[in-house]
Amino acid sequence: MFITEMELLKARLAAGKSLNDSHILKEIIQEDKNSEKKKKMEEGERYYKGEHDILQKDFRRSPVSETGRDGEESMQMFFNPNRSNHHCVNPFHHTLVAQKTAYLVGREPTVAVKGGNIAFEKELAELVDETFNSMLQKWLTGAANKGVEYLHVYYDEEGEFRYCIVPAEEIIVVYDEVYQQDIREVIRYYDIKVLDKGREKTRRRVEWWTAENVTYYTENGDGEFLKDNESGHWTVTELLDGEEREVFQHGWGRVPFIPLRNNDKEMTDLQLVKGLIDAYDYVSSEGTNNLLDLVDLYWVIQGYGGETASAVARKLQVNKAVQISDSSGSVEAKQVELPVEGRLDWMQMLRKDIFHFGMGVDTDSDDWGKAVSGVALKFQYAMFYLKINGIVPEIKRAMKEFFRFAVEDWNRENGTDWDWKKIQITLNTNGITDDLETMQIIKESKDIVSEKTLLGKHPFVEDVNSEMEQLERERKGKQK
Repeated sequence: MFITEMELLKARLAAGKSLNDSHILKEIIQEDKNSEKKKKMEEGERYYKGEHDILQKDFRRSPVSETGRDGEESMQMFFNPNRSNHHCVNPFHHTLVAQKTAYLVGREPTVAVKGGNIAFEKELAELVDETFNSMLQKWLTGAANKGVEYLHVYYDEEGEFRYCIVPAEEIIVVYDEVYQQDIREVIRYYDIKVLDKGREKTRRRVEWWTAENVTYYTENGDGEFLKDNESGHWTVTELLDGEEREVFQHGWGRVPFIPLRNNDKEMTDLQLVKGLIDAYDYVSSEGTNNLLDLVDLYWVIQGYGGETASAVARKLQVNKAVQISDSSGSVEAKQVELPVEGRLDWMQMLRKDIFHFGMGVDTDSDDWGKAVSGVALKFQYAMFYLKINGIVPEIKRAMKEFFRFAVEDWNRENGTDWDWKKIQITLNTNGITDDLETMQIIKESKDIVSEKTLLGKHPFVEDVNSEMEQLERERKGKQK
């Protein structure tokens, strides 16, 4: 959920002259938790973890029509305890998101600086390591599941520059009134455990971030939010003879939360295919339960009496025959056949639609392996490219905003004047390619494209910066 500065101002005015922040927080948080956007976020997260709606379906219960004494028909729920209740969860959403994440950020991105500032590039290379790439994967996965995900930069207790993912479901963003692009304030809320009269209870904690400071609130037993303290984004303490002399509060001049949007509407990757996935789950589960409950053979016996069905079944099992007392009687075995072919055709169509509208790559398709040329592979990825090309600029924008915070920290600590705007980012995509064809193109591109760019496209190279350093060491070794 996001609100504008004007909406926040109206809420403050409505709270009275005292500007009761507790009242404002209660109203905004309650509205946010019940918003459709947060429900979609929760849905995307559930399906990514395989917690589909089909798990709530009880196949032992089915509606039946009954006619009452007055002749009126009504639908009643019939419960059959002998019916199988197996659930088939088909995690297509997880597969589609994993494809997208692995393709875009499965390999560490390449970061360069315009003008070739070696010291600056080396500092960036140390920052963009395995930890950063792991964070980048979580960031993108969260955005795909929820429509948007947030990265938070901060200083730890030791004064070290740090960063972490803050779940979007905990965030309420206040945008500027005119263009609704710049983040003015962020309200973050989450649950904490507290001791109340010796018992552990859950309370809500709130952080209200502005461009210069942050105010902390904690919920009491009556549901009111009490202000704990207010501080800058970080503090600097001067020491004199080992004792604190003065504490200075500092702010970034902007809210230290960076959004990564999945698209301009902040839609989740699940929204366009959820109905298709639910249908696939239902058809798959219903077919499985029918198969589990299937009786291979059933016997039609006419003109035989005097014994129970179990006794007849026993004679058939042991003697392979029964004696019919009525001359017109008969014994006939019949087999139940399920409409498997029609069900499989329907499921195949649903699967095709899921990958089509989810804009993913179905690697189980019969078309794979028929043509291995680079052009043929690109054709298989056509819809997938349309999807990922839309988010590439957003990933680069979000990463550059993060580097802006990091560079400001370096400049403040080291007295440098590095310019974050000169940073260039290249995502080293990780799709299925014709390696021989790719390396031939790289070979023919020498002296036309920079060595760093070519290394980023090479199928054997995972970390471009490390590879550049290794090549330099080998060259120096050969010269010696």
